[in-house]
Amino acid sequence: MKRQALAIDLLEDCVFSASAATEGGHESLDYIPGAALLGTVASRRYDTLDRRVAYTLFHSGKLRFSDATPWDGQAPGWPTPLCWHYEKLADYKKEDRGATRLNADNIINRLHDTTEQQRQLKQMRGGYIHADGRYTTPARELRLKTAIAPETGRAEEAQLFGYDALLRGQLFVAFVEADDDIDQAQFDGIIDALSGEQLLGRSRSAEYGRCAITPIELDPPQAGNIQTDELILWLLSDLALADAFGNPKIEPAPEDFGLDGCKIDWSRTFLRTRRYSPWNSARRGYDNERLVVQAGSIMTFSGKPDDPGALQQLNVNGAGLYRETGLGRMWVNSPLLATKCPQFDEPAPLPRMDSEVEKPVNDPLIQWLKSRANIDWRDTVETLVQQHLAMYNNAIDAARRFNGVTGDIAYGPSRSQWAGVGSVARNQTGRKIFEDLFQGDKARIKPKGDGWNIEIPVKEADRPPQKLADLLKEKLAFDKITSEIPDTHKNRAYALFIQRLADRIADVIETRGV
Repeated sequence: MKRQALAIDLLEDCVFSASAATEGGHESLDYIPGAALLGTVASRRYDTLDRRVAYTLFHSGKLRFSDATPWDGQAPGWPTPLCWHYEKLADYKKEDRGATRLNADNIINRLHDTTEQQRQLKQMRGGYIHADGRYTTPARELRLKTAIAPETGRAEEAQLFGYDALLRGQLFVAFVEADDDIDQAQFDGIIDALSGEQLLGRSRSAEYGRCAITPIELDPPQAGNIQTDELILWLLSDLALADAFGNPKIEPAPEDFGLDGCKIDWSRTFLRTRRYSPWNSARRGYDNERLVVQAGSIMTFSGKPDDPGALQQLNVNGAGLYRETGLGRMWVNSPLLATKCPQFDEPAPLPRMDSEVEKPVNDPLIQWLKSRANIDWRDTVETLVQQHLAMYNNAIDAARRFNGVTGDIAYGPSRSQWAGVGSVARNQTGRKIFEDLFQGDKARIKPKGDGWNIEIPVKEADRPPQKLADLLKEKLAFDKITSEIPDTHKNRAYALFIQRLADRIADVIETRGV
């Protein structure tokens, strides 16, 4: 089998809808579906391939794009198994070494603890676990928007909508796998097509979807002890099953997994389901509705299969339909599910504080992993955004009082002007952003510009009021904003800062309506 792991760094917010419905509240998936990766490759390679080759690569299941789950730079995250419970009000999470980790002593694995006691247990749902007990929940943000009427350039009536998106700055990892009969050159071409900057998810033509994909060395989880009379299947992705007539079903049976000779143990099986109709961008229409068993579900079988090799194939190739888009992946007899309370690996040791620090290995992969793991600068950016948002709001309020403008009258730069500021940061990096915003005749923010020319009073009584444009030019200087940012991240940090600040101010203006 051929396999390649891919690190996905979200450079912008990305939208992956849990449902393609156009009415009701929008909810994003907390992972990147494999269908998004397949679609990216197909959009570039499908029309250049012979039909038979295209079918083999993109429809046969011989080439599989897994879902991308959170990655901490060391181990991927796996969907929380539904057999894990905790007593109500118990602290099953704790803060350790700057990360959220699971308190293994307070987690009860219902695969092994089936006693009926006077206690209230709650099922753990959502989030992802790592081998060392780290617990992560991908950050998401809902942003409201409105459609614009082309005739008037103003907001359409009754056209308010929102996007729930995965926030930028997060890392995910996916696997691309191919059977042995897939040509190596074809497989390498697939990886090349995915590498570099890509656009994934919805609203790619606007402000969403930009990410960077890099091949890395990483192995998927290996099957545990399979020489037993008990088989536990932990779904790492959704599972789509069909009966003998091709109809979808949600009640798994041994024959669905090639486990003839086994029997399912319903008392120790934990399932959740969902249904959705995926949108196919190439055909501009919906695919067939899918009824799936959700990731994190647990299925327990007793007995030994007639085919001894079936278990290893399950761990490698998965089961069910739509495996080319990441469905049907599972972990057979995971060690994390083998005991009453999970046993996690020891967390990585803290960095050495003495002067005899080992010289880092001069390997591009190691250097890249270390640079990606160091994301403290993003926290600094967020703090700066909060500080400057407060500064801007205080300045506008002071200008209103100084000039006698009431709160029900629009004052200062408009929402669209701030949206333009954000677009500059999305198309440029580093000092070029500052130049485009404040310098030259075509500057976005200039003292004579409408909205930017309002006067802000200063503390010194003998000094004249300051134009808003001059205040922002002083406060948003590149060197001032990036003074505490590592040199390798200054340009990206400044771009991220301007984008976030512009978005937050635009949201405030939209909320207030003035």
